[in-house]
Amino acid sequence: MTTLVPLDLSAAFDVIDHKTLQTRLEHSFGVIGSAHSWIKSYPSERSQCVAIGMTTSEGKCLNFGVPQGSVLGPPKYCLYSKPIGAICSRHNLLYHRYADDTQVYMVIMPKTTWSDVAKKLEVCLADISTWMCANMLKLNEEKTELIIFNPKHLVRVNEELQLQVGKNTVSVASSGKNLGVYFVTSMERQINAISKTCYYQIRNIGHIRWYITLDSCKTLAHALITSQLDYGNALLYGLPSTLMTQLQKVQNYSARLVTLTHKREHITPVLNSPHWLPVIYRLQYKILMYTFKALQGTAPQYLEELVIPYQPTKSLRSESGAFLAVPTCGVTYGNRCFRKAAATLWNNFPVTIRKCKTLDYIWTWYLQKEDKN
Repeated sequence: MTTLVPLDLSAAFDVIDHKTLQTRLEHSFGVIGSAHSWIKSYPSERSQCVAIGMTTSEGKCLNFGVPQGSVLGPPKYCLYSKPIGAICSRHNLLYHRYADDTQVYMVIMPKTTWSDVAKKLEVCLADISTWMCANMLKLNEEKTELIIFNPKHLVRVNEELQLQVGKNTVSVASSGKNLGVYFVTSMERQINAISKTCYYQIRNIGHIRWYITLDSCKTLAHALITSQLDYGNALLYGLPSTLMTQLQKVQNYSARLVTLTHKREHITPVLNSPHWLPVIYRLQYKILMYTFKALQGTAPQYLEELVIPYQPTKSLRSESGAFLAVPTCGVTYGNRCFRKAAATLWNNFPVTIRKCKTLDYIWTWYLQKEDKN
């Protein structure tokens, strides 16, 4: 089993102390000289005010925080909160961080008791909370969740597991939202959430469709609908066709709205008109994009470690085919993992595509495949 604890912070970007950030840049990362002065000047001398109607308050200087909508805002927070990773490592816990979202997780071996796991997690979270208080950050203990991933025959065991976080007792959640994605076994809740959001946007665009141009409608559809379908879609690989059909219907409605096509007309020419790949091909392309970058050495290290070139034990013709080693995984969930999906999809490509140097060839191959269909 694997236990996951997503950490929720209050106003993380708004409470970063500038002096502490500058000290950490110099002593922890060795940023000195003109580079240090340049980064130091970025959050300094900023001010904010409150506007109500035509009345604006007097501006106040900001001694804390970094802009959230900027390119440098999230990296500055990551630099500021680097010790959180050191705390997790000190307690022999694994972690992933993305901006102000931190996930602490731990693999539970069969002979490990929950009391040992809970004690280790509670001590680690207590140290993190103490460090945050000393560095002007606030851990929302009330919003802390506990998610456990395990085989189906152990689901009932989770109901009795709890975790003490500060003064709050956290029970196992049936599902949790992490980086905008609902973590559940079937992913049905995630697909329902995507469909609900997309249909809402489709209705809004439909109210003004006759007043905007085709290009403007395409821009709105990509910004409000396609972005929802593409976000985290690599996690949907290997799901039953009934669930994927639900998302395909969303894309079909969107394409008909953009092209003003009647619902009784065949959908394939409608999707080909704006060069939209079907949902299933889009998620396959996402996985292959990560695979391509991993082979080129431009992907994160934890992804590069999962993409292993095929090397036969003796000299074979397949040795020069740029294949990937396909791992042996469990039937239920293993076929959906990245290393199995990446190798399977990559090996199904023609050798000329596997040896290409740009992603354009992969996208073109999918477009040609859709045209043939």
